Amino acid sequence: MKSTIDDLDATFASCKRTGKLREKSVDVELVRSLVLVAEQSVAFIERSSHGLRPESADWTFVFRDHYEALRMLIEAYALLDGLEAETHQCKNAWLCFEHPELEVDWAFLETIRLKRNAINYRGQLLRADDWRRFKPNFVLHLDILKRRIAERLGERNVYKP
Repeated sequence: MKSTIDDLDATFASCKRTGKLREKSVDVELVRSLVLVAEQSVAFIERSSHGLRPESADWTFVFRDHYEALRMLIEAYALLDGLEAETHQCKNAWLCFEHPELEVDWAFLETIRLKRNAINYRGQLLRADDWRRFKPNFVLHLDILKRRIAERLGERNVYKP
């Protein structure tokens, strides 16, 4: 399984060339729904992770659920641009290449994508120390995307029932 970070420009060019990035209709309700699920997922895992022992392998799921929440927000942002991508890597490359104003970290997104793949496809487990290394960047990236999605929708709170 791959463990090196690909070049952003080359990855984005490959995603475009191979048709892994496609136009899609903007669906504001789907964007709101993705943001709601991402927010509720993070809130749930934060509540559930209190009291986990540092040596517990359950930190793996804290990481993975944060990854999925971030992936949902990236999907929501892409939808606002009328885009869908075939792979997580192509979505990440698109976000970093087309939206440098967000200051999203390509190396971080690739590192967590590769770590998530190691968890899902090689059975790798994480401990509290592993999670602590990733958490600050998860918090930062989740916040950036939630805030910018809300701004783009012209709303204080993205989800309004």
